[in-house]
Amino acid sequence: MRAVELRLLPDGQAFPGVDAAIGSVEGVRREALVALEWHSDGTYALLYRLAGDDAAALDAVFRDRADVYDYDVIDGGDGQLFAFVHVSERETLSELLAIAESYALLLDPPFRYTDRGVRVTVAGTEAALQAAFAEAIDRIAVEIEWTGEYTPDEPGYLGRLTDRQREAVLVAHELGYYETPRATSFEAVAEELGCAPSTANELLRRAESVLLDALLAES
Repeated sequence: MRAVELRLLPDGQAFPGVDAAIGSVEGVRREALVALEWHSDGTYALLYRLAGDDAAALDAVFRDRADVYDYDVIDGGDGQLFAFVHVSERETLSELLAIAESYALLLDPPFRYTDRGVRVTVAGTEAALQAAFAEAIDRIAVEIEWTGEYTPDEPGYLGRLTDRQREAVLVAHELGYYETPRATSFEAVAEELGCAPSTANELLRRAESVLLDALLAES
């Protein structure tokens, strides 16, 4: 099973409707869409995680919108808010969800907001992913950030590594290679992996590069 991490690029950095309304609230920043449920009547139940502390401003936005059927704003403390919103259907979003449904794709939340678009991880067969992508780009600007094997219940960053890179990083961490000061060397990591020191060094360097790229891409 394959996974693709996409960056959706809606106009104005927000989907029309309540998403754009949340994005316009001063002092509140969308961090992630933690959950998205598409109901049989076409409406959506959304759960946002937000950075900010102005729950009253969000309440005012939701209360005055005709497309919001129900909502709840929860203060998580430490400058974090959660907003549950039940909203009416939006054409573009429903079209994208219908594409995912028609190709039996899995959407792996949370969907993370960045300075440039929304990062979404989608899993399925390679053929289905390719066909769905071909349809999606007719409806919204999409960039592919990463492709690889889908590993359920594994931290997303580690899922970007090859099996051997992942093994090298885990062994290095266990031996104290990433402690300050280092408690071991890549030669010791190589011995544990049963490979040449140069191979262990290359595995760690490539893995570190992949993980750093993934981390910086979140900003």
